Parts: sequence; C-alpha cells; structure tokens
Amino acid sequence: MTEKELRIGSSRKTVLANTKATAYSLLERFSGRRHALVGAALTRIMLGAIGLYYYLRDYLHRSFLWGPEGVWPWQNITGPDNDALSVYSLSKSETWFQLLFHAGAVIALLFMLGWKTRAMTVLHYIFLWSLQQRNPLLLDGGDNATAIALFFFVFIDSGSRFSLDARSRRRKQVKPDSGSMRYRIGSLLHHAGVLAVILQVCTIYLVSGMYKVQGERWQNGTALYYILRVGEFGWPGVNHLVYEHATLVVVMTYATVFFQIAFAFLLLKRSLRPFAVTCGVLLHLGIAVFMSGLLTFSATMIALELLIMGDEHYRRLGDRVQKLFGKRGSLEPAAHAG
Repeated sequence: MTEKELRIGSSRKTVLANTKATAYSLLERFSGRRHALVGAALTRIMLGAIGLYYYLRDYLHRSFLWGPEGVWPWQNITGPDNDALSVYSLSKSETWFQLLFHAGAVIALLFMLGWKTRAMTVLHYIFLWSLQQRNPLLLDGGDNATAIALFFFVFIDSGSRFSLDARSRRRKQVKPDSGSMRYRIGSLLHHAGVLAVILQVCTIYLVSGMYKVQGERWQNGTALYYILRVGEFGWPGVNHLVYEHATLVVVMTYATVFFQIAFAFLLLKRSLRPFAVTCGVLLHLGIAVFMSGLLTFSATMIALELLIMGDEHYRRLGDRVQKLFGKRGSLEPAAHAG
C-alpha cells in the first residue's frame, strides 16, 4: 500500500471518528435533557384556551350549530361519501351530543391547565377534531394547524412547566431519572415533536409566501388594500386607518411577503429567533385586529410560534421582566414528565 493510500485511509478514519463523536454528542444532548419546555407549556395553554373558546363561543346555540338536528345536515358526516371521523357521528341522540360537547369543554380546560397532560392531549385532539368535523362551515383555517399540532403534542412534554402536573411533582419532590431509557426515549420523542411543529409553521409561512409572490397585487404592493376592504372579515371604522395610507399599504404588503419567505431561514440563527417570533406575533395580531373573522387562526399561529424560542430566550425575557417589576418569574427547571 502506497503512502498516498495510507493518508487517504487515515483521513477517512478520522472523518468517520469525528462523525461518530458528533452523533453521540447530539444523541446525549437531546436524550439527556429536554429543551423548549417553557415554549411547549405556553403553546399548550394557548391551544387549550383556543379549544375551550370553540366550545364557549356558541354555547347557547350549540344544538343549532353542532347538534344532530343542527344547520349542518346529519348525512353530511354520516353519508357514504364522507370519510371524516367524528365521535359525534356514533349516535344521533341529543343526549349523546350534549354529553360529548360538555366532556370536550372539560377536557379542553384540563389540557390547558396541564392535568394528566399526556392523556388530556390525546383526548383533546380527538374531541376537538370531532367537533370541527361536525360543522366545517364554522372553521377559519386555524383548525387544520391546531389538529396537526395537537397530534405532535402527544409526543411533546408540554406539562413540565405551568401545569398542575408540574405543581404536583414539585409538591411530592419527584425528580426525573434522566439516565433511564424511558426518559431518554421520551426526550427524543419530545424533540422530534417540537421539530415537527416548527417545520409545520415554517411550511405554512413558506407556502403562503410563495403563493403571494405569484400574485399580481402582491407584486405591485396593493394586495393589503384589497384585503382590508373585504367586508366579511373587516372591522368597520378601523381598517380605513390603514388602507387610506398608500405608502403604508405598500410597505406592509412587501414586508409580509419578505417575512414569510425569510421566516424559516431566520430560525437557522439562534440569536434571530426572538426577532422572527416577534415579527410573526405582530403579523398575526394585525390579522386578528384588522381581519377579526380570522381570530382563531391568528391565535393558533401565535401559539405555535411560542414553541420556537428556546428556554434560554424565555429566561432572559424573565430577567428583563424582573428588572422592570422587581419580581422574579418562575422559569426555573421543573420536574419533567417521563
């Protein structure tokens, strides 16, 4: 074997060794400790509140809107051409509907509070999905993002902070066994779920931005003007404060497109994540205010974006709040769920 071949072989072994070391380091990092726990808890609280809002918003008219004899014909969810799954379709009994509806509201509340979080996540997903399938005319697009996110939240440890579960573990002084196989597998699933939700948000923004780029009105900067003039979603007496200013409309139209396309790339640099999340929150607050009919969609997107920032970002934010109000928030690590 020549000297050149020996050098190539040695180089390959070095690269392989470095690759293995990096892989083991990443495995240890993401299996030995769970990240994004604060963001997961905040997202859980908001998703639970949004789910509860679905139940309480039209509570007095629940039978008319969601019931078996409601405005959306029963055969639309039970007919042979319908493939939507809903526990409401199991019986046409009014009693069955009332039982499921009120159970779903209680489950949404318990999920928001973080009681038996993992089980409540599964139940909340099933009950909210079933309710949404009962009358799709009442949905605004946020339901799709919520359903996908709740599926991934089954794997996310969202009850480690700001939850009744965390409070119970602190009271009992239960600490996680971070060296156990169960904890490590749970940590890997947790991080996979977090990554899946983040990719979901990035996909929504990227696809939306790419569609906008192809639109003539987005290209010439007038799209926001026409959007704010839509009577179905507009807020009378408020929207004109924006669309009457041509320069502002053009700037906001282009800024929306640029932000949505750049969002995923901004997340690649950790220090830019708070900026990206802040812009996303402001964008959807604007949608919630000036397109009031898309309230739940905006709230859902804000909830999902809160998961993107790491615990260290929230810790720094908590320190700033402490300086402003002289009181320290409870963002310290709590016992993790297994």
